[in-house]
Amino acid sequence: MSLSDAQRTWQLSANAAAARLARYHHRGWLRRVRRGLYLVLPLEADPRGAVTVEDPWLLARELFAPCYIGGWSAAEHWELTEQIFRSVFVVSAANVRNRVVHLLGVDFRVAHTSKEHVARAEAVWRGHEQVMVSGRELTLADALANPAWMGGLRHLAEVLWAYRESSHWQPKKLLERMKQRESGAGFKRLGWLAERLFPEERALVAACMEKKTAGLVALDPAVKVPGRIAKRWGLRVNVDVGPKRRSE
Repeated sequence: MSLSDAQRTWQLSANAAAARLARYHHRGWLRRVRRGLYLVLPLEADPRGAVTVEDPWLLARELFAPCYIGGWSAAEHWELTEQIFRSVFVVSAANVRNRVVHLLGVDFRVAHTSKEHVARAEAVWRGHEQVMVSGRELTLADALANPAWMGGLRHLAEVLWAYRESSHWQPKKLLERMKQRESGAGFKRLGWLAERLFPEERALVAACMEKKTAGLVALDPAVKVPGRIAKRWGLRVNVDVGPKRRSE
């Protein structure tokens, strides 16, 4: 519960609502998460014991607003990966000082973006609450621009392959999200990966070739090895991603 929630629910001024929140916190009915944000404890909970969060996405929504759940967490949500990550990936337009945040037993990995970009996410239901999450195409566009958001290029390739093989494959929509992302490096990575993973998608490869920018970028910026240069795409191929086959 935030201060604004308390004001609205109790129809009190900011000072009166803050005083009531502080009083309930002192009585052990609320747990203070940070200034102005409290967690309502179950009646059976020990106010002195450790507190866990039932749904970390709801906590992220309050902590980092305006934001959306993205990266590997969104890939898990859309069933594009079987890999399990310990932390929740959040893309936020807020002024967040730390990129790694640990609260109430939850690890959050936070990346910064603009409010305009946050608005491109979509709402999903989590019980009776709505949380913003990047759609399949936005999740991939984000990761193609920043492979670290997906835990690295190799995992990104697996997620892209899973998306291509799913019933949700929409290359035109993916390209639309890529254009909104305005990342020439992202187009380079997508074009190179498409040629390796599903070369039959010629229109997609051609669109990426048209949108790629000049200069040389690393396939995976987090990998500190030189790698060979793919002149066609202006990429330094510093990780190995083999072609997949339908039978795999």
